[in-house]
Amino acid sequence: MKASQLVEIFQYMLDKNEFHLSKISQQFSVSERSLRYELEKLNEFLGESNQPKIVIEKGCLKHSSWEIVFENIKKNGTHSLSIQEREMYILLNIFLNREINQKSVGIELDISPTTVKTHFKEVKIFLDSYGLSLNIKPKKGLELDGKEENIRISFLKLLNNISKSNSIFLKDYLKENFFEKIEKDGIKRFINYCQKLMNIIISDEAYKIIINYLRIGLYMNMRDHRLNEIKNEKFLSETKEYRCIKKASSILEEWYEIELEEIEYLKITDYFLGSNTYNLNYSYYDNWVEIEIMLKEMILDFNSYIKENIAEDKLLLEGLLNHIKPTIYRIKNKIELENSIYKEVLESYPNYFNITKAVLKKIEDKMNLTFTEDEISFLVIHFKAAIDRNKIKSKKKRVVLVCGSGYGTSKLLAQQLNQYYHLEIVDIIPEYLIDKVVSKNDIDLILTTVDVKGDLEDRIVLKLNPILTEEDKRKIEAIGIHKSSKKISMTKLIEVVKESCKGFDEKELRNNLKNSFDEYLIDDFFQEKNTIFDYIGDRVLINQEVKDWKEAIRKVGQLLLNDKIIKESYIENSIKSIEEFGSYMVLGTETLFPHARTKGDVFETGFSVMTLKTPVLLPTNEKISTLIMFSSKNNNDHLETFIKLVDLSNEESFLQDIKRIKKQEDFIKILNR
Repeated sequence: MKASQLVEIFQYMLDKNEFHLSKISQQFSVSERSLRYELEKLNEFLGESNQPKIVIEKGCLKHSSWEIVFENIKKNGTHSLSIQEREMYILLNIFLNREINQKSVGIELDISPTTVKTHFKEVKIFLDSYGLSLNIKPKKGLELDGKEENIRISFLKLLNNISKSNSIFLKDYLKENFFEKIEKDGIKRFINYCQKLMNIIISDEAYKIIINYLRIGLYMNMRDHRLNEIKNEKFLSETKEYRCIKKASSILEEWYEIELEEIEYLKITDYFLGSNTYNLNYSYYDNWVEIEIMLKEMILDFNSYIKENIAEDKLLLEGLLNHIKPTIYRIKNKIELENSIYKEVLESYPNYFNITKAVLKKIEDKMNLTFTEDEISFLVIHFKAAIDRNKIKSKKKRVVLVCGSGYGTSKLLAQQLNQYYHLEIVDIIPEYLIDKVVSKNDIDLILTTVDVKGDLEDRIVLKLNPILTEEDKRKIEAIGIHKSSKKISMTKLIEVVKESCKGFDEKELRNNLKNSFDEYLIDDFFQEKNTIFDYIGDRVLINQEVKDWKEAIRKVGQLLLNDKIIKESYIENSIKSIEEFGSYMVLGTETLFPHARTKGDVFETGFSVMTLKTPVLLPTNEKISTLIMFSSKNNNDHLETFIKLVDLSNEESFLQDIKRIKKQEDFIKILNR
């Protein structure tokens, strides 16, 4: 609102002795929300001048001396909008209307033409970073130009910036001109049904991002601004997430009385794939085996910097697999996280941050991307959790942990709580599920890193930092939660038992101790691992003749089938994977690593090898002369053997060596190098 208009309003109030907000609003065609905003700004100014503030009681304005208020308005105006508020206001208008008039902006914001030009210079820099521009539209002003996908991404970023700001003006303007036009009840039903179909729970942060994107998408479609192209369209269309989203599409279309094109649902899939989830085993990149290899190498690299040994930590590998895949997807598609723990992580764990940044370099180089400081910080959490991995099992208070940033941050906080206190964490959930979870469980305490709402039935709610501080610990202990005892080494415990007892089965004792006192013990016994030869055995065929790549896969797969390591369906699913996803399974020189999703098709972890006398071509025209088929009972069993074989297949002499071998023993000699 312009200062001159506010002067006019107050002149009217004094002349007519009219101080009711609703009547003033009607008289000047100004919303009550806008009036309240101007009054709040005016009160800030009055407070700074040590003068009484305006009070609103039951919609009526009250002040001890309106003449003093009026003189202050005429002399100083209201607190003007900040530079950032003005620029975000301009951007909002551009995104909502697709065009803007600089002269009108000056009048609306009561600023000079020179100031308007300065603001538009910054606005254009923001738009340019997303490949957007403002073009002159004769007699109308400026028109937004650029790809629809980029317009929506930049609008989403703006919504995020406004949500983080303290601007009442912008939030009210956004509510009145955007949010109230696209209410979110139907969107929430759609998202919740999609989660049910996908069997996932997404984090609070991802939930908000998807809600805002869907609001933007619906708003734009209602104004006939439709997507015409997006990245990774073929990949997105072949995901199970896309199938689930299409199945749930009728909820959106019926609720908002709109028909969306297929490309809109592909973009929605994009955001689901880039979201953090609370499901450790959920991963849309079932076939991105090369990422598993890089992560294993990254863990080994990290391990070389620290005293502790985290190289064999299975939870770390699973956690990183769960987190880094959507992270890579977000980076490649410029999807930004709303929350940042960068400063907190850097202050608490500067050494771990620097190590993580260093060990990520190989992944960055190989995948041609750069991890942001925010994304690196979330990965630091996983490494810190692995280093601190100590849990305690006992009868303790039942706790629900509410965390807004997904699995990695929640897991570290849970481990810290379990390490220091007698608690049983019943569930780790996002904030929007708290009513549902609390109502179904016997809960003593709610610990949260975000503000929570809902019917909590007078349960104790304690807000904590994502990484426990000394103040957090004092708060926990103040409500009667006791610290847990320290842990002991299993090897030392076994030594004491040996000195006191004779004739016992050490292996059985170790298992019993682990089953009974698992989280009180540090299991520091060396675990014997299978070797590459255990996994391959005698499943090697040399210089075979086949008519095509499909016959080659069936032949090498038969070796695993004969040993009852896989079902026959695994072989056919491996063929389908190549047909669907192309040549990503070619990981070495003329070397194919066929595999498929393991659910239900695999009995054991195993590898089989076959070399071809005459190479065959894949559908993508890549030549193949060696096939190394593998199956994995879980996400970890195969990795070391797999890495060894991939490294071997990338050696310069590998292809020549393979062509020279005559019998199975010759291939074994290559493995022994």
